[in-house]
Amino acid sequence: MTTPIACICKSVALPIQLDSLTDQSKLQLCHCNSCRMVTGQLSSSYYLLQHEPPNLDGLQEYQQSKHVSRFFCKTCGAHVFARLQPGGQFLVASGLLAARNVPSVRAVEHWQSSDTGDGGLSALLPGTESTVTGCRLHSSTSVGSPNREPTNLVEYTSTSQHLRARCLCGGLEFYITKPDASSLQASSPWPDLLVPYHSGSGANPDDIKWWLRDGDTKYIAGTCVCNSCRLSSGFPIQTWAFVPRSNIFNADGSPFMFDAGTMQRHRSSPGVYREFCSCCGASAFWHCDERPLLIDVSVGLLQANGARAEDWLEWATDRISFAEMAVQHDLIHILEEGIKIRSMRN
Repeated sequence: MTTPIACICKSVALPIQLDSLTDQSKLQLCHCNSCRMVTGQLSSSYYLLQHEPPNLDGLQEYQQSKHVSRFFCKTCGAHVFARLQPGGQFLVASGLLAARNVPSVRAVEHWQSSDTGDGGLSALLPGTESTVTGCRLHSSTSVGSPNREPTNLVEYTSTSQHLRARCLCGGLEFYITKPDASSLQASSPWPDLLVPYHSGSGANPDDIKWWLRDGDTKYIAGTCVCNSCRLSSGFPIQTWAFVPRSNIFNADGSPFMFDAGTMQRHRSSPGVYREFCSCCGASAFWHCDERPLLIDVSVGLLQANGARAEDWLEWATDRISFAEMAVQHDLIHILEEGIKIRSMRN
């Protein structure tokens, strides 16, 4: 059956056909270092295609290795396809399928969560662990090839006061510092991560500094499943850390600028901006005119002692941002249950 896909800017909009022999009800998420750093997400998830896409117009190719190429939108940065060699098989990023054609997710399978150091997203999303080692995209069971290739190693150059962030190609690199007095200078018109549309007013008249947690020693982080994040990244679950701009620095220690390195901007809606790497397509930032001093940082770029960076971040467990907008309801229900269980354990 033909299925339409489209990114948020609609520069890429075309029909594809999912592989009819693959069990689409089990969503496979890869947590390897390469998948996290090339997408900016805590994991990547793809569906195998029956045929090669009709065209690759509007897409930038990133040759990740001799076995894998990633294709992302040149305008908005959404990951769209992965091509596997030898064989030339294509996969499509799972977040881009039209709502009426999204497969129902009955189970989740995690690949290479050992790369994360702390389980990464798999600790929040119940599922089984694949017995196959290596990146999901290098699996012989999925690509029909015996090739194996080690995932890129993360160089943990972070310190107790400086957290390094980097995309896979290295075009984006910056550092985050621990909360300090400058962290209180940021402000937000909303009282928490992202106020659901159905909850009424999102005013923050008391100027609560909700992004600071654990005695103002950590930043808050959370999961978002809104349509904008899904279609901007290509994947259904976006993880953000909320960091004041004053605590983000360029790799050389100079004040952070949004035009550093290979960074490219896309205005996803009026007054709302997203940055991504123009070379490898990694999602990097979300920010807006209404709270310009508080930046959403894509957690998959952080090179901490554990993918969830819990020495630096406190994860919100009360809800998933914009769960009411989710397309893959079954998947988000599994995530909600996993977050609830983890909250009870803590």
